[in-house]
Amino acid sequence: MERNIQKLHHSTDEPTKYMLQSVIERKKKFDGLKRKEKRLTFAFLGALILFGCYLFFSLSHLSMFSISGVIGFILNETYHLFMILAVMSLYVHLLQVHKKGEKAEKEFHDLRCEIIQKSKDLWPTHEKWESRHNVFELMKNEYDINLYHENK
Repeated sequence: MERNIQKLHHSTDEPTKYMLQSVIERKKKFDGLKRKEKRLTFAFLGALILFGCYLFFSLSHLSMFSISGVIGFILNETYHLFMILAVMSLYVHLLQVHKKGEKAEKEFHDLRCEIIQKSKDLWPTHEKWESRHNVFELMKNEYDINLYHENK
């Protein structure tokens, strides 16, 4: 459990700490997938541009302007097929990471909204309700998790 969450012994109970810890973990997972998706996007675009430039300059030197000549040029060399396979693999992996990122974002947002909606139950007494502001500030400042509003 996060150190800052453990220090909240007077303002929250154990189930609330567990929920806060879960939302932190989901936020970290979502942020990690977002970074990975960004790196894969740059890698995919870079590979696509490099392969496109390679084909453009290779074909311009060969003076092939027919579609059958271009297809024959690509299919005659096995490393061309490996390059196409590598670019396509990057694209498929990018799509999978994007899908995982959307799922992680939904899980994070759903749990965050659940904490917001149940805040009256999680901090039932007047003293705990007053300390709720400190918990929300900690989550906003330390982990960039907004528990004040349900909007993203």
